[in-house]
Amino acid sequence: MKQKLMILSVFAIGMFVWSCGDDPKDDLPGPIKDSKNYTYGITAPTGATIILDRTLTVSDFTGISLYKDNVYKGSLGTDSYFEFIKGSSENIELKDVTFQIKNNPKITYSLGTINADHKFNSLADLNFLQLVVNEMIANKETVLQLSYISTEAITKEAKLNLKLDITFSFK
Repeated sequence: MKQKLMILSVFAIGMFVWSCGDDPKDDLPGPIKDSKNYTYGITAPTGATIILDRTLTVSDFTGISLYKDNVYKGSLGTDSYFEFIKGSSENIELKDVTFQIKNNPKITYSLGTINADHKFNSLADLNFLQLVVNEMIANKETVLQLSYISTEAITKEAKLNLKLDITFSFK
């Protein structure tokens, strides 16, 4: 009887030790910084209202590909920005340039009127981009809509670039 009790005790202790093995979450890294550039191609006939969609996903950031399912937070870096590049000698004027999260219309941001090359990286610009990052992380992806009205025909493509520089945290 003592022998059976001893074997049962050793077996129970072995099972307990085995069940306390490595937790996969213990293998998560510290914060990882990664960047991604997105581009909207700008063309339009005179007076047209244009809406362009760009899908932003956590998977776009290749530096965190192994841990994308464990991302819980993203802190936007100050190297992030919007940038409009005319790229031609055409007269370009875009009115009511607005960004909006497609699935959350409460999150919108207006860049106003753009008619020259310009980089947008003010505190207000970065605060909006942080909201975009928050939506992307919460849903693993988000669609960022760009809308504008062209006062002139744009036949040679201009670009509105978006750079997201994010420090990702995992749990």
